[in-house]
Amino acid sequence: MPLKTLNSRLFYRLIAGRLVILVLLLCITYLLSQYFADSFVKMTQLSLILGGAFFLTAVYTIWYEKKGLNKWLLYTQTLFDVILVNLAVFWTGGFESPLVFLYPVAILTACILGSQKEGAISTFLCIISYAALFWLYDIPKNGFNETLYIFFITIASFNIIASLAIILARRLHYTEKKLSDTKTDLCRMEEIHHHLAESIQSGLITVDEKENITFFNHAAIKILGQKIINGYGQPLKEFWQTGAQLLKNFMNGEEIKRHEVSHTDPQGLPGFLGTSIFLLKGYKEQRLGYGIIFQDITEIKAREEQFQRMDRLAALGEMAAGLAHEIRNPLASLSGAAQFLEESAILHPEERRLLKIIGRESDRLNDITKSFLLYAKPEGRKIQNVSLLEEIESVISLIKQRKKLRDADIETDIAANLKFEVDPSQFKQVVLNLLLNAYQALPYTDGRISINGENGEGNHLILKISDNGTGIKPEDLPKVFNPFFSTRPDGTGLGLAIVHRLVHEWNGDIRVDSKQGKGSTFTLHLPKHTKSVSC
Repeated sequence: MPLKTLNSRLFYRLIAGRLVILVLLLCITYLLSQYFADSFVKMTQLSLILGGAFFLTAVYTIWYEKKGLNKWLLYTQTLFDVILVNLAVFWTGGFESPLVFLYPVAILTACILGSQKEGAISTFLCIISYAALFWLYDIPKNGFNETLYIFFITIASFNIIASLAIILARRLHYTEKKLSDTKTDLCRMEEIHHHLAESIQSGLITVDEKENITFFNHAAIKILGQKIINGYGQPLKEFWQTGAQLLKNFMNGEEIKRHEVSHTDPQGLPGFLGTSIFLLKGYKEQRLGYGIIFQDITEIKAREEQFQRMDRLAALGEMAAGLAHEIRNPLASLSGAAQFLEESAILHPEERRLLKIIGRESDRLNDITKSFLLYAKPEGRKIQNVSLLEEIESVISLIKQRKKLRDADIETDIAANLKFEVDPSQFKQVVLNLLLNAYQALPYTDGRISINGENGEGNHLILKISDNGTGIKPEDLPKVFNPFFSTRPDGTGLGLAIVHRLVHEWNGDIRVDSKQGKGSTFTLHLPKHTKSVSC
């Protein structure tokens, strides 16, 4: 089992240092071989020692890679290091050998790789070995005191080096552990940061002080497109000019941190982004850069506009209901009086013509007031389970009896078994208004209307009514469901408003797509089980 966790780089650095010393010794040995007495024998002995040291270094490295730093590797290395040092010192002069400095090297290695125990063992072996060499050395009597002084100084230096090495090794291992723990915590924090950044549905981009991109998450790619993938280290303005301009305004001291900006998504569709910019700060409040968080709020804006439209429509509906009630009574009196005069009085032809005009316009006003009331307060519903195809065909039969409408081919593609719950009279009113709107937009020749019905997602069905008419201007699209909005001089602007109100009363939804000169498509999402809602 490993004795402790050791940074592998530290072990390999010690091995590298060991190899450097061995190579230097090898070079020095050959360069100074001529100064040795009996040089051939000395060279052979040193070559064996150095060869053995290189061999053992390879063995230690392989052992460490296979089993890590265990006690057997540590004790084996300590023992053989001391043996090699003793042989090198003994064959190069013994007590006066220039290689005595290898003892502290062996001690340092044992202290750094091991602990206090291994350092003490290595120190003890080095002192015993050096003392044995000292007593084996023939010391002249006139230099005994000086030699003894050198011996004790050397022994003391071994102990001092060992003590300092043990202290430094403790600190080194403590620092290594703290560094390892810090790296682990840092990796964990980076993983959490990355997970959080990738989990949020909003796009996130960070930039440095030079406005170069330093990070972006997956949501940013989804909103801005694949081009941002190549943005690391690049200026933000090259990939998102709107964001770069907002960032510039923020850096110039603009107090507003929340913006709603127009945006074109990767598919080329227009929309809106809600953006927020914040300052990134590090240790001691130094600036690290800036962050931009943004979200696609196109659907939210559409809902807001829809709610605002519904509020306006509700207010207009109440006003329309009041006006309709106030107009219907005098209108009925006026129509009845005109009819009475036309039937009972002796009138000149011009007077009779004028009375017919009064009657005709009174009927027209009565139809308008009925539309007002239908828009403002739809009649109580009688929910039935009806066939979509049968109801559509009933309205088509009714509308074909109108002689003033243009000729058109009507194509239906609706499954016979497609049924849903609705008030049949209200549904017919919706389809009738949509078909009349389509007829009025058709060209004089080759007019075509298609009606498609199918099952939608969940408990809904989808009904589409398309025409090849003149289409709707882009600036008019947001207003087509507003009451009293009409592009025809004789239109009341209540037909589509009534359709919109009824569909939303059924908890459904209606949308329109149109291109000028190519026609329009009204798409209804209708629940198969209708529930009333308050407007």
